[in-house]
Amino acid sequence: MEAYISEFVGTFFLVITIGFNVLQNTALAPISIGAILMSMIFATGKVSGGHFNPAVTFGVYCRGKIHGGSAFGYALTQLAAGVVAGVVYVEMLGASFTLGPGVGYNLAAVCIVETIFSAALVYVVLSVATTQQDDGNWYFGLAIGFTVMSAAFAIAPISGCSLNPAVAFGIMFSNFLHTGYLRVSFLLLYMITPLFGALIAVGFFQIIREAEYKAAPPTSWPAEYASTHYSPPHSSTRLFSPVPYRKGDSPRSPPHSNAVPYSVRSVHSNV
Repeated sequence: MEAYISEFVGTFFLVITIGFNVLQNTALAPISIGAILMSMIFATGKVSGGHFNPAVTFGVYCRGKIHGGSAFGYALTQLAAGVVAGVVYVEMLGASFTLGPGVGYNLAAVCIVETIFSAALVYVVLSVATTQQDDGNWYFGLAIGFTVMSAAFAIAPISGCSLNPAVAFGIMFSNFLHTGYLRVSFLLLYMITPLFGALIAVGFFQIIREAEYKAAPPTSWPAEYASTHYSPPHSSTRLFSPVPYRKGDSPRSPPHSNAVPYSVRSVHSNV
């Protein structure tokens, strides 16, 4: 249970930080968003993995580092946290916003940038947080946060830089509750493109990090593992040293994270 609460808290603070920055036209909003993401990753990495993003969770699942049931639970938790955060900032500020193509851009441009930068984000997560080669590193949160920050500066004028179905759902659903307006086609685009990006990232990861899948498994495991439903991965290690799971413990995944920032220039106010 603590893993799901951890994902809820991290996603909530990510989305509410985005909302406050966008609606108040904060200067250098991507830096604020990237910073809260880094902080939450470092704070929750050992508890849930610090995904905060269904696309990241999907990539980690394809990587074989989380069970399907746990991945599904993570995604539902992240979506719920996004909606709660959206409702909170709407109630506090009395305003909302939605996502869509920036001035001079179309949906094709949005689809392209959201897919390729989601792939970049998920690839960084898999590379710094799930590999034996980078096991125990101290920079995983920085790498992920700076990826999101860089993406926000680069593509926010084009698409708003979501890269995260939970962020898109929270922002657009809260805007719907506030204004009664919802472009379902836009919502689906922002929900699906990060998942395609995650698949691309996993494919590149399997090619570039082929050695991770050939790593020899440990000769023995602590006795506590033998009585649990979770089998330690044979192909690679986790970012943090494994802690034995006992019956009744909630499932945990390797530390990763992903989040998604926005730039005030790319959002459209519906207030």
